[in-house]
Amino acid sequence: MEELAQNALQWKICPAKMYPKKAFFGWILILFVGFLISTTSIVLGICLTAILIATQATFLFYSTFTIDDEGVFAKYPFRKKHYSWNQVKRVNFFKDVCYVFSRKKPSTLDGWSGIAVIYGDRREDVIARIKSHLQEGVAA
Repeated sequence: MEELAQNALQWKICPAKMYPKKAFFGWILILFVGFLISTTSIVLGICLTAILIATQATFLFYSTFTIDDEGVFAKYPFRKKHYSWNQVKRVNFFKDVCYVFSRKKPSTLDGWSGIAVIYGDRREDVIARIKSHLQEGVAA
């Protein structure tokens, strides 16, 4: 167990705390739309407000990421995703996030099947760790 802890990089991040202005206006918009719908039907308003919150849950709430010798693990508010290093075929690195894909070529399904790994304040560590585990031939 200690060996796994030494080789694993794990962090928890909430993008809403990184961007408080966007989070504030996002909550205001969600609550405003929910209020407008609630004036017609309170049940419909509550249900649709819950759906709006759920669609933005990755931004509004904490997500946990783990990179270890086995692969990449992401635990989002309502789902979990895992790719072993054998499954990773392509990685795109950006300023605040990298995307890990199981397809070699870009696809319209990338948004549904990929893992978005949010760096937070560990950008350099995360990029170095992912690049060190990529197998030969993986597009990065």
